[in-house]
Amino acid sequence: MFKKRKNQDSNLDIPKEDVQKPDVEDKLKEKNEEATNKAKEYLNDKDKLQDLINNAEEKAQKKEDKKGFVQETWDSLKTMVELVKSYIKGDYKNIPYGSLILIVAAIVYFVMPADAVPDFIAGLGFVDDAAVVAFTLKKVKEDLDKFVEWKNGRDEDESKSTNEKQ
Repeated sequence: MFKKRKNQDSNLDIPKEDVQKPDVEDKLKEKNEEATNKAKEYLNDKDKLQDLINNAEEKAQKKEDKKGFVQETWDSLKTMVELVKSYIKGDYKNIPYGSLILIVAAIVYFVMPADAVPDFIAGLGFVDDAAVVAFTLKKVKEDLDKFVEWKNGRDEDESKSTNEKQ
């Protein structure tokens, strides 16, 4: 009856090049750019940044027993949140601005209700969140390690001064 052209889909009369396929990578890039822009906004408003951290902690608390992350990624997210909390308080400032933007962007992405793979999809909902956190960790690991070292030293100092007072 009708002849199909080589480049047409077998079930449709639409040329294959005209069929749009969702590109997860493009969506991730778009969401990452959105999160980075929001991160810059948050860094200019400490109250807004504190609200973000509160939302991240609340979401993390709800999801802690349903970890879709590997343990290292989950721990890294918590460390990132702790770093930003210390930054807000003014206790920790030894972090490059670019690293801070990446960290806040990862937290924004984690909190965003509409990310590349919605969190309500069982088994997959945190895959993109974990990927963003892992990517961020790769970029800022040295800065996070310095923060952890600073925090551990500070905790030891506080412990010593408490013991001396007793």
